[in-house]
Amino acid sequence: MEEYVNYERKVSRRPGMNPIWRGIGCILTVVVPLISYALTAIFIPPIVATGMVPHELLGRVQFPAWAYTTPAISSIAGYLGSIDNLWIKLIGFFIMISLLTGVFSLLYSIVYQLIGPPRYTAVDAPPSKHRPKVYKR
Repeated sequence: MEEYVNYERKVSRRPGMNPIWRGIGCILTVVVPLISYALTAIFIPPIVATGMVPHELLGRVQFPAWAYTTPAISSIAGYLGSIDNLWIKLIGFFIMISLLTGVFSLLYSIVYQLIGPPRYTAVDAPPSKHRPKVYKR
């Protein structure tokens, strides 16, 4: 009769990620675009002043006539059409956000490795010390 008795397994929960790390990630999700927008606003005017930017990226965006006659799109097209140098600002913004994301990810991983949990726990096998022989023909 004992073989038909239901046993409850003891569920061992692994310690999860510290909520501080989630908070830092959330803050970075908001802060990185804001910093990249500010850096774009600072660096784009001197770059445009050098005269080395293609003229296709400068000036205001021209939308087709139907964009101004469609009710839902007309206000968006009107607003975007009023921004000077929109294309160069968007390109600069995405370059800045890519660079800042890379820098902050690198810093985040360095700090996490320094003060985060150990790489191997007691249940992990130690890394192999075996080195294969060099194959010579």
